[in-house]
Amino acid sequence: MTPVIDQDEALMDRVRRHDESALQELLRKYYVRLGNFSYALLQRRDLAEEAVSNVFLSLWRRRESLVIKSSVRSYLFVAVNNQSLNLRKSQMQSSTVWLDQVPPHILIDARSTDTEVLYRELQDEIGVLLTQMPRQRQLIFRMNRIEGLRYAEIATALGVSEHTVQNHMVQAVKQLAGELPRFRGIIAQNSTAAPY
Repeated sequence: MTPVIDQDEALMDRVRRHDESALQELLRKYYVRLGNFSYALLQRRDLAEEAVSNVFLSLWRRRESLVIKSSVRSYLFVAVNNQSLNLRKSQMQSSTVWLDQVPPHILIDARSTDTEVLYRELQDEIGVLLTQMPRQRQLIFRMNRIEGLRYAEIATALGVSEHTVQNHMVQAVKQLAGELPRFRGIIAQNSTAAPY
């Protein structure tokens, strides 16, 4: 069986030779995971889809001149991260907020169970903590814990040592662990709250 990296490199070689079917294979293989990764950053499905689409469009347009120094997989995740951050910046400058753009944790479905509401609340709290981390630490944490990339893959993609990746992960986990008492308080508060 051919390793994933070799399969991706073979597909990328075909893309460079103007093979649209190879681009479609890469798209099918990574679209959902990249979309979920972008959604974790943006909290908007439409922007996440736009970020992933922009990356694949750019990949196709630059296919002949694009040099990928890491694995194709790592390149795609870093490119989607950068595209997501750019989209977030441009959205922050926009003053109009449409109802379908309001984050789901603000518009809670009345039919949601208390557990789902609590889960979303905890997810939001963790998301806020992640945004308080330095940008590189946040990216490394998401690449490892959300997308399952290994330290070596992350190090290659970001151009840093594995030791640097490991240090960032240790610091990120310490920061999150320091907030455990607050998370326990949120859980306790929600479990003792009187029903409506």
